[in-house]
Amino acid sequence: MMSRWLFIFVLPVVFPMTGCIQVGPDYQRPEMDSHATWAASKKASFNQALPEDIETWWQELQDPMLNSLVDRAFNANLDLAIAVQRVRQAAANRGIAAGERFPDLDGSGSYSRERQGANNFPALTDPQEFNSYALGFDLAWELDVWGRVSRLIESADADLEASIEGLHDVRLILAAEVATEYVQLRTAQARLEVAERNIEIQKRSFEITKARFDAGAAPQLDVSQAETNLANTEAEVPSLKSDVRNSLLRLAVLLGENPTALIEELSTPVAVPTSPEEIGVGIPADILRRRPDIRLAERTLAAEVARIGVEVAEFYPRFTLGGTFQYSATNSGVLFDSDSSGFGFGPSFSWNLFDGGRVRNAVRAQEAIADQALLEYRSTVLTAFEEVESAMYTHARELERAEALSRASNAAQQSADLSRQLYLEGRSDFQSVLDSERELFSAEDNLILSRSQAVTTYITLQRSLGGGWSPYLDEGEEEDGSEE
Repeated sequence: MMSRWLFIFVLPVVFPMTGCIQVGPDYQRPEMDSHATWAASKKASFNQALPEDIETWWQELQDPMLNSLVDRAFNANLDLAIAVQRVRQAAANRGIAAGERFPDLDGSGSYSRERQGANNFPALTDPQEFNSYALGFDLAWELDVWGRVSRLIESADADLEASIEGLHDVRLILAAEVATEYVQLRTAQARLEVAERNIEIQKRSFEITKARFDAGAAPQLDVSQAETNLANTEAEVPSLKSDVRNSLLRLAVLLGENPTALIEELSTPVAVPTSPEEIGVGIPADILRRRPDIRLAERTLAAEVARIGVEVAEFYPRFTLGGTFQYSATNSGVLFDSDSSGFGFGPSFSWNLFDGGRVRNAVRAQEAIADQALLEYRSTVLTAFEEVESAMYTHARELERAEALSRASNAAQQSADLSRQLYLEGRSDFQSVLDSERELFSAEDNLILSRSQAVTTYITLQRSLGGGWSPYLDEGEEEDGSEE
């Protein structure tokens, strides 16, 4: 008889120690096919060496102000601070799951004054009053026979790692957003300078035509056309000023500051940053290791697979070791005497033998959630490959476009100077001056936009490559506080 009890209740203790039983599927990292090289990397501006400083790619733009803004954003951006708190929350949840391995110990105590009447107890001739004191402890310890707690901890570990990858992803996105908005600011300022410079050119043309009209050497039509051309260019200025202000406001918010905090600091225009002549893009396999969103999706999948085991464990009985120890007496002076003590200790189990299919369907539901996570992981990987290929191709084409627009801008400048000279010499009509000035403004403006777009595609490429953080950093040493 004793051997049977030993078998029933010692077995649950031995199995958790040996770790033999852990129901549910064991997680296997999914394999994803990737090409040996990027299809768009054959251009001379790309190479297959992933740069060692990709975690600080924005420094390649050679703009000290941009470097400062990114550093300040890392220190004060509110979205990044929220992501840090998510890591703290996940770490705390992991601690909750790990706590399931340990017993629950509850203390209790009570005092009461009781009176028993003679009518209720015939043996008593008179009512009796007495005190009652009690002090004790209750112990309950679930034995992890089927690995339910182990799977809980496994899923919590994966959730914590996913939250850390989420923090990395926010950091990556933040660096790209700050760089993009900074480029947009400098682009709007440069376009505003071009517009104001062309306004001065067109004002001179207007003054020349008006003087010639007053002298009877030019028709009223020339004056009207010159004024129309000038007004159209002047109409571009308000919207460009709005673009400058909006970029300043957005940058300040990204830095966690009051929206107007950067207006004075960044109001002086400087040149639009230019992307490096050669860019290291690595190979597609690098993306699976570098991109935080892929790593997050993979860790989310691992967590959902572990939760299948948590649900499967509900099919099996739960074994618990429980016990109580208590002092009780009617006199506080003898409460802690040995004759006042009592205890009880022993194992127990509970087993849900019929639940109307709830557990089975809970397992099926969790399996479906895990399948969704797998599909989301695959989708994230394919999207990452698409983003890199698209960014590389677009960047290469934009560089070609900027080169052509540079030639067009130089030719437009020469055309504008020549047409104005011919008009003053009376060898050309004013229409050629109007056309050349419009073309000059358009060519210069388009060139700035194209160069800006080339830098923006460089930023997009770095973001799609997973630049902006280092996968080699020890999570516990990060300055973000993720060691919590």
